[in-house]
Amino acid sequence: MRPFSPLSRKPLLAIAFVAIFYILYNVASHPRVTKTMQPTAYYNNYDEQVCLPQRQLKMNPPRTKAKAAFVILVRNKEQEDIAETIVNLEDKFNKNFRYPYVFLNNEPFTEEFKHAMQRASPGADMQFGLVPVQHWGYPSFVNQSYAKDCRDQMEADQVFYGGMESYHHMCRYQSGFFFRHPLLDKYDYYWRVEPGVKFFCDITYDPFLYMQKYGKKYGFVVTLLELRDTIPTLWETVLQYARSRHINVDKPGQLFPYFRDESTGDYNLCHFWSNFEIASLDLWRSPQYRDFFNYLDSTGKFFYERWGDAPVHSIAAGLFLDTNEIHYFEDIGYQHDLYRHCPSKESGLGCRCECPEGTTKDSIDHDQNWDTCLPRWRQWVKKSEADRKKALSWKYSW
Repeated sequence: MRPFSPLSRKPLLAIAFVAIFYILYNVASHPRVTKTMQPTAYYNNYDEQVCLPQRQLKMNPPRTKAKAAFVILVRNKEQEDIAETIVNLEDKFNKNFRYPYVFLNNEPFTEEFKHAMQRASPGADMQFGLVPVQHWGYPSFVNQSYAKDCRDQMEADQVFYGGMESYHHMCRYQSGFFFRHPLLDKYDYYWRVEPGVKFFCDITYDPFLYMQKYGKKYGFVVTLLELRDTIPTLWETVLQYARSRHINVDKPGQLFPYFRDESTGDYNLCHFWSNFEIASLDLWRSPQYRDFFNYLDSTGKFFYERWGDAPVHSIAAGLFLDTNEIHYFEDIGYQHDLYRHCPSKESGLGCRCECPEGTTKDSIDHDQNWDTCLPRWRQWVKKSEADRKKALSWKYSW
């Protein structure tokens, strides 16, 4: 065999130079790419948080998908708002990843609603489910007359949504039943979506596969203070439950202390806003969570007070998960009602974000708002990581 001559190597060198230039160009254009250079992040699983050119996903469509779906609890009258949200979500993420949608309603969906959803995302896999009556109505142990008196009093006291009967049913359903719907049986993860929410950044990786790869069980975008008058006895009830089940709420690495006021031992009101959550369905399907929910439910206070699914989910995650099983999707730009999160310029996160600037009548930068728990979350993660390293150091020093 004849060896390569210097002349025959020139075409190969030219090809190599072009390939290197292409990679460097994309890294320079998309700073998040510098975090990950594994080929799988580009061409296979898309399971790392990277910002890629849209042409990259078209040339190399994702080959692997998690067993996951969007879950949307919605009413027929919210058709226009949810259609706009789906168009937005498809544009920013799902046109490339093609995850299915599961729509749930406590009333039958109209054909008009179904057609509107299919127009919002032609060709998408969509299923429409009816919430079982036993999951939305009053359980037998709830005194409905007393529940009405409580709602009337909450209305008089201006407790947020306290006087709205359907809101109590919704919070109870999202806390203890949505994950039991048969349409979700084949899935391992879900991404909760609500009518009218907005996404501001391209998402060019798969959050489900990212969570699966790194053992994350619960993901959030906004952490904020709950309204105390909606949950006057929730924390006390949680502590009673923990004692009755002999749960150690101070186990090293556990998330629970994030929600506790260090000086009083009371609930500090921080929670994860559940209108956006990407989580493992097995977290809620687990016997321990069902037992926890049943204990809370037996008090009747989803109706006698106005317990929300967000603090219930959050505190349950505190009881049953370690901090390193929680993921803050800081790179996802998102808005619900007026509250908005967008990745800061200083963070270098986010992908082609189109976020509103500052605070306006239509959009509040929640990361800078008085009721954000984000600074506490950052401090908690640093402390947890330092404690983890210290524990490992002590372990291996023996």
